[in-house]
This record gives sequence, structure tokens and C-alpha cells, in this order.
Amino acid sequence: MEKAKAFLELTQGESDPVSSLAFPPHRLGTECSFYEYYALRGIRVDRIEPGQVFCTFRVPPRLTDRQGKLASGAIANLVDEVGGAVVYVEGLPMNVSVDMSISFLSSAKADDELEIIGRVLGQKGGYSGTSVLVKNKTTGELIAEGRHSLFDFVDNGCFHNFIRGTDIEDSRPPGIRVDRVEPGLVFCTFKVPPRLTDRAGKLAPGAIANIVDAVGAGAVNVGGHPLNVSVDMSISFLSSAKVDDELEIIGQVLGKKGGYSGTSVLVKNKATGELIAEGRHSLFAILVCLSHRADDGL
Repeated sequence: MEKAKAFLELTQGESDPVSSLAFPPHRLGTECSFYEYYALRGIRVDRIEPGQVFCTFRVPPRLTDRQGKLASGAIANLVDEVGGAVVYVEGLPMNVSVDMSISFLSSAKADDELEIIGRVLGQKGGYSGTSVLVKNKTTGELIAEGRHSLFDFVDNGCFHNFIRGTDIEDSRPPGIRVDRVEPGLVFCTFKVPPRLTDRAGKLAPGAIANIVDAVGAGAVNVGGHPLNVSVDMSISFLSSAKVDDELEIIGQVLGKKGGYSGTSVLVKNKATGELIAEGRHSLFAILVCLSHRADDGL
């Protein structure tokens, strides 16, 4: 249990910078939230074509993980926001995320310039399907590929303001608490803070993705495995959570083969038992791969 706590829970020194920040309330449905500000600050829309949007984003230190790489949750947030923006039509209702699947093919470090391309794959009724490619703009290397399904929402909204933002450092959600650890399982509690809500006052899909990434990795780490990197993540968004809702988060190891591990993460409303999201998370133990290569004389 102590190993899970060390992996998932922030130390006092790590959480104090976030806890000391003030989060001014925003007007629901009309203004960008704090979460959108810090996650998207600096993104630039370069070109728009029918069914496509081309963006540039320089990786800021605030969105890197403990290894100095662009956090998987931050990538998921880019897929969510750019995928949502490409189907947005001014004057029509905003869309809500229904399903998101991301393959993490490479990594990006602070100050890398990324090219992000969002495309509409198709629309039927209120549903839209989009794809989002995240590339290193200098080398052309593909960092991540995401598929994003959305559904028309009844409330009106405005196009996301991609320019403003506020710095935040750690990719782990401050405030998460490890309640219990069993072989291949970790049980956590998390109270939704205002800083992680979207403009509608709900827990942002990108924040949910970050929880799936962190708790999924934490469940594997409990078994004493080496440090893992995210390979693939798929999340179904089944309901929503608002500020101060207490969530129960259950991470489970589904299986392991060689350096690969598969995990599932359930996010529930602790008071009602309602399922908020279900995620599947694949990880690879890079140190296992390197040790095998060394043993083989490579």
C-alpha cells in the first residue's frame, strides 16, 4: 500500500503550490474554465479547412510528467479539445465526449513543437466521429493518434479560447487518496476540485483521462514492476461529475505478458454508485525491454 501511495499521492511539497492557487469561478457554459486555460494555453490554430483543423502547440513544462515528457493525460486532453473543436459549428450546441481511444506511439519533451491535425471522420444524427494526429513538427514523428466520438449537447456554448492559461506542474491529480491495495488492485478516492472542471462545471474528459492514466499505471506499479509508459488508452464516458462529488476509482491489472501490462480503471460516484467512466490502459515496462536487450548482448 505504501508503494501505491508513493506513486499516486502527491507529497506536501508537491501539492502546496497547487493548493495555494486561487481558482476564480467562471460563468458556466459561456467562459473557459481554469482547467481549459492551463491545459490549452499556447495552442495556435494555423489553418481551417472543411472538416479539418491544423494547430501548433509547443510543449510547456507545466504539462510534463515526472520524466519530463508530455503527460499522457495532457495528450488525451488535446485529443478531446481538438476533436471537439473540429465538429463545432458556431451558433449550434456544443458536443460532449462519448468515447475516446488513443495510441501513444512516441513521446515529446518540453519545448518540442507539435503539429496537431483534427479531422471529421463522419456524422450521423447527433453523433460525430473525429480523428486527431499529434506529430513532432520538426521531425514528422507521430506522437499519438486518437479517435474521438462526440454527441450534440443541449446547452449552447462558444468556441474554446485556446490562448489563455495558468501554469500547473504535476500530471498526477492532486488530492487523490489511496484507500486500499490488494494484489493487482488499487482503490482510491478523489473529490472533484473546481480546477479540473470544464466550462459546464463538470469534471473535464481530459482530467478523467489523466486519472485513468495515473491509476492504471499505479495498479501495475503495486506489483513491483519497473516504470511503465502508456501505449494505448480507451475511455468510455458514461456520466458526469461536478465539483465536490466524491469519486471512487478502482484500478485493476487485467493481465501481463513480457513487458506489456493491461489494466482497467473504473471511475464511480462514491455516493450513488453511478459509473462515470470506464477506461482500458495498456502499458509497457521499458526497463524490462532494455534489460532483455542487455542480456542478449545488444
